[in-house]
Amino acid sequence: MTLRDRGPARAGNRRVCRAALNGALAASVASLIAGSALAEGTVTTSLPAAKQLAQAETRSFDIPAKPLEQALIDFGQQAGLQVSFDPALTEGLNSNAVSGTLTPDLALRQLLSGLPITASFSGANTVTLSRLSSDSSAILLGAVVVQGEGQTATGPIDGYVATRSGSVSKTDTPIIETPRAVSVVTADAISDRKTISVEDSLRYVPGVQVNGYGNDPRFDQIKVRGFTVTSTADFRDGLRQTNTGWLSYFHTEPYALERIDVVKGPNSVLFGQSSPGGMVNRVTKRPTEDTRGEVEVQLGTDEHRQGQFDLSGPVTEDEKLLYRFVGVLRESESELIGVNNDVQFIAPSATWKPTEKLSLTFLGEAQHFETAGSARPYQYASGELSHFWAGDEDFDGLKQTQYIAGYEGRYEFNEVFALRQNFRYGTVETENQYLSSSMTGDGRTLSRTTYGVYEDMDNLSVDTAGEARFTTGEVEHTVMIGIDYSKIDANVQYAYGTGPSIDMLNPDYHQDVSRPGTILVDQSIDAHQLGFYASEQFEWGRWRFSGGLRHDRAERETTDNLTGGISDGENSATTGSAGLLYLFDSGFAPYASYATSFTPDFGTDINGESFEPTEGEQYEIGLKYQPPGRDSIYTMSFYNLVETNRKTQDPDNIANSIQTGEQRSRGLELEAAMKLTENFDLVAGYSYIDAEITKSNNGDEGNVPVGVAGHMASAWGNYTFTSGKLAGLEVGGGARYVGETYDDSANTNKNDAVAMFDARVSYDLDMLAPGASIGVSATNLTDEEHITCESGYCYRGRGRVVIGSLTYRW
Repeated sequence: MTLRDRGPARAGNRRVCRAALNGALAASVASLIAGSALAEGTVTTSLPAAKQLAQAETRSFDIPAKPLEQALIDFGQQAGLQVSFDPALTEGLNSNAVSGTLTPDLALRQLLSGLPITASFSGANTVTLSRLSSDSSAILLGAVVVQGEGQTATGPIDGYVATRSGSVSKTDTPIIETPRAVSVVTADAISDRKTISVEDSLRYVPGVQVNGYGNDPRFDQIKVRGFTVTSTADFRDGLRQTNTGWLSYFHTEPYALERIDVVKGPNSVLFGQSSPGGMVNRVTKRPTEDTRGEVEVQLGTDEHRQGQFDLSGPVTEDEKLLYRFVGVLRESESELIGVNNDVQFIAPSATWKPTEKLSLTFLGEAQHFETAGSARPYQYASGELSHFWAGDEDFDGLKQTQYIAGYEGRYEFNEVFALRQNFRYGTVETENQYLSSSMTGDGRTLSRTTYGVYEDMDNLSVDTAGEARFTTGEVEHTVMIGIDYSKIDANVQYAYGTGPSIDMLNPDYHQDVSRPGTILVDQSIDAHQLGFYASEQFEWGRWRFSGGLRHDRAERETTDNLTGGISDGENSATTGSAGLLYLFDSGFAPYASYATSFTPDFGTDINGESFEPTEGEQYEIGLKYQPPGRDSIYTMSFYNLVETNRKTQDPDNIANSIQTGEQRSRGLELEAAMKLTENFDLVAGYSYIDAEITKSNNGDEGNVPVGVAGHMASAWGNYTFTSGKLAGLEVGGGARYVGETYDDSANTNKNDAVAMFDARVSYDLDMLAPGASIGVSATNLTDEEHITCESGYCYRGRGRVVIGSLTYRW
């Protein structure tokens, strides 16, 4: 029996026949496959291609002797593969014990050793199992048809459920074995919801709060566990995306990403300076060994027009050279005049594997991005936020051009030692101009002042590490020792000038506005960070331990080009982490972890003394559950997170700041990513955050920090019809809730809670053009109005957005 792939880009998620049998499901699923699998003598499994299985990197196996049916399920789980089979094949048989660091091929052979079953590998996509009769003659049961590869931390994922991540330990590790809370937003989730920013792609992640500054596409405003991660925890493929501290941030197009990993809580031990709330790691699409392609065009509300393509596959027949080419062209407005989101983007990449030991992936990107210089509508003196935009369409705007080039290299010396290096160089040129307005005496005319921030920034990041995988007695180790370096060179000018007025009742958005000529700031920035780290992961039976230690030195020098003055600062910090997890056969995995972080502060007090870095510390306990043989994972976590060395007012001198402030965040997170049936995918989450300013001299001690929601909940589901008259139809929908927040540290004013709904529908056009589909997606379906205020400044959220799409995949 051969199963046909119905669309390579989302093959596993859209496949009519893809089974994942385990003991609990054997009875029900056996009835579905008995008529075909037994009649044709076929066993079906989702394993990597035979040659990849035989040559795959080693993995840790610990499978005691047990009924063969359960042993094969355990093999699939520990090998990181989805395995399905006919229970009749294993009836009455017990497996051999398998223990140690082995390739999946060798582990499978040991599992079956001495049994009346043999496994043979042939071709690029078949595994044949044979059951022997009592006279030792082989009875061929059939070919195993390969449906897809096992997941990796950077490769494609079918559907919404990621089972592996490299964003905690810098190694490709099963999430079920990681003693930290980790959430993953897959490329399928980004595609289904038609999000056009990383910020919006994280709306359904528990513990993550976005859109705190309304509809402002300039950069991603993200909070994790009550702490902002925008400026200090922005990562791309494990390397830091730096910023100047002004308005120059790397812009990441979500269509270019295979996934977005969110690690909850401090993670400085391997990545250096980082927010105590966590980190967001954007994982780039990489070349694939299978040929695949996608072209999509979109039309939507607010004059949204977008075209995009994603092409990938081998260049040579021996698959030693692979390529990928991703592109996006978008013009999109919003309900607020002047607030656009326009992108011209291309990203070529190539993987070269000249030998079995060496692999090099080259990643490139060029992008031009335009949006409003200030997306905030005019706010009356009373505090009421209008729908009026007080800018000028020819003057206002953030215009950003960026180029990125880098590589990821790995060399395997032998089965024990390996060396890897990741390198990236990026340059960003940013022009941000906007008009600030104030009401005149007639109640309708706004006087305006021009402002401009002009920046150019170069960033170099490199991470080099040696890895060793070895066994001592019954303990299997993965040891890493590395060094990473990040450098930024930037120039910034900040200027202002006089602008023409505008009439709110008869606005002219195309006036002659001059570039601001009075320079307030002209500075050059030279900053770098150097970190040394060491980590250990070991497995002892069902126990999993991870720990690490790191020391960083961060320096920043700022030259005032107006006066010639130079100010510099230096911070150093040592951070660590430790985690312990126990993996039960049932799929439950309780864990506990401890982690620290630091964020540099290059300022000085009134006496000229340098500030120390702020420090984060988190204790976390939790429970994960991944049902054996099922494409689902559940996480429950409790945490207590404290940030110290925060600046607060000096009680002896109100003009001075001292570092005695402290903020605490403790809470609960529940998350589920499930494939409930072959047709139904669901992600759901809830978070409770008890955030408090625990130490402060600013009169806000004991209060809730500004903009932190105590309760958030969300759920998104997608159902695929595979039979009957509705075959080919997909429907999806979601709801998200963000609780009340305070808009000031005195806790006198609140922002209302908000609930929003999203939906999608698509239909395969296979009858007309195989691989084609048409769809419609809607965000904020009920057009809920949402205004968020912070420290007296208010921002308007995005209204309803509807996008239609026509897609062709092959």
